[in-house]
Amino acid sequence: MATTKSLANNTTTNGATTTPNPLPILIAGGGCVGLFLSLLLTTSPLSHPIILLEPSSPDPSSTRAMAHQPPTYPILSRIPGLLAELIATGSLSSGLCFRTSVGHGSRVIAEKKFDNRGEGKGQLLLAQGRFQEVLMRRVGERGGGDVRIGWRVVGVEKRAGGGGVRVRAVHDADGREEVIDARFLVGADGGRSLVRKELGASFDGETLDAQLVALDLHFDFQRYNFHDANFIIDPSHYGLIGRITSSTPALWRVSYGVPLGLSEADIEAGVHDKLAHMLPNAGLDENGKRAYEVVRIAPYKAQQRLASTLYESGVCLIGDAAHLTNPYAGLGLASGIADASSLADVLLRVLSNQATDGEKLLRAWSEARRAKFMEVVDKPSRLAYARVRSDVSSEEKVQELLQKDKMVGALKQGMPVAPKSLETKGEELEGW
Repeated sequence: MATTKSLANNTTTNGATTTPNPLPILIAGGGCVGLFLSLLLTTSPLSHPIILLEPSSPDPSSTRAMAHQPPTYPILSRIPGLLAELIATGSLSSGLCFRTSVGHGSRVIAEKKFDNRGEGKGQLLLAQGRFQEVLMRRVGERGGGDVRIGWRVVGVEKRAGGGGVRVRAVHDADGREEVIDARFLVGADGGRSLVRKELGASFDGETLDAQLVALDLHFDFQRYNFHDANFIIDPSHYGLIGRITSSTPALWRVSYGVPLGLSEADIEAGVHDKLAHMLPNAGLDENGKRAYEVVRIAPYKAQQRLASTLYESGVCLIGDAAHLTNPYAGLGLASGIADASSLADVLLRVLSNQATDGEKLLRAWSEARRAKFMEVVDKPSRLAYARVRSDVSSEEKVQELLQKDKMVGALKQGMPVAPKSLETKGEELEGW
């Protein structure tokens, strides 16, 4: 039988005086976004305990998000030494390009080479599992964060008397339950977020018209002069070919689309046929044998979705729990990191009693982050998804793309379009 432990009466007794301790900030979800928020809060002046619940131990082999955008570098640099450590753990991309599919000559349409001197200007190539490892270790070193592996949130309700939420959590392995009174609950628990459902927020948007496959493999792309990131433009055999590691042999991501409705078995059965259309020389060596080794196949539905609110009654949403986007603009994890950064500032302002109106500030933060997603993440991501599915089968069609697509056209001219900021500044919000 499950046992329940209540952490509602969180007090300290000094002689005859009983002083309530500050209620904790509870973070549901220990992915990169939840861990980064935990790290920001534990390095802040807050006296509130930080508790992070994560159902499973981080998988160091996980490669889900594998390329991280330069606009996140100033955000990551809020933690001294973190960006340099992440770069040292992974590597920096030497360049990216847009190119035609192998069937149309694998021709480079536009490209950009990166100058990686100093802390680097190219994309950071770092598998998500390794990213999590770095953040988890740093949270542990700080000593202010209580990371509880094996725990997940199963229920949320307003705390009697106001001023927070009461959270029910369960330990999956043995069924233990805890009731935790928290000042704030932050849902960083992914696209299927239970916290979002408990909040009652709708998840508005759509599932895109193709299922995407993230396939990791070993193949010598550099032999064929591929860049570290290659956006393949083709109506049928579109996708992304990008380096994940600099090991020998290097691990690469080949992302591509398949029709909706295919089963995982059908997708796996079609892998080699798809790779024959996407890899140079159909992926074969000089003897006609497969020159690649498939390591991982991960199909998923591409989504463009945004929660109807990111804050209500002591509960906040960040990362994939708040919004989802397709991977072709590389803004999914980046926007979640920006969520965490701005929320840390807002929570510090509210909990240090400096906000002119804490509730108004949190609601303003929610609307600002929703607007930022729509303008800076959703639109570019939809354009990027449409771009890779363009027809560039002839020189005339290539020129049409260069004329109508500002980003590719500017890259061709050596003047890449500067991305808009992902950040939200708390001091500019109502209630600050």
